Amino acid sequence: MTILGLVTILTMQADPMMQLPGCVLWLLFSGRELVAIASGYQRIRRIRLYSNGDVELGNDNGDWQSARLANGSVVLDGFAWLRFEACDGRRSVELLRGTSRKNEEWRRLQVIWRHLGAAVGS
Repeated sequence: MTILGLVTILTMQADPMMQLPGCVLWLLFSGRELVAIASGYQRIRRIRLYSNGDVELGNDNGDWQSARLANGSVVLDGFAWLRFEACDGRRSVELLRGTSRKNEEWRRLQVIWRHLGAAVGS
């Protein structure tokens, strides 16, 4: 997505002096997201989502830490982009893949997110 964003910015019909700040901002935004993803992969190995919206994040040692879903999470039919904020304030992002046609748990996640998404966003 980082490369696609850069290509999009560079192919826009705009003054090159406007494209440069756009590319820099996009790289900063993308870099921040990549750091959050890498940090999450280093710390989190398992995710538990409960029907009331509670979240637990598990590490390699088998320890679980409470967390909450953060703004910007998206759950679709085939993918979910979930943002978590742990109780210690650290944030992480996870891209999950699933299908509601074959997986009842994925369908349950979609239903839970429909109910919780509005509350998390406000």
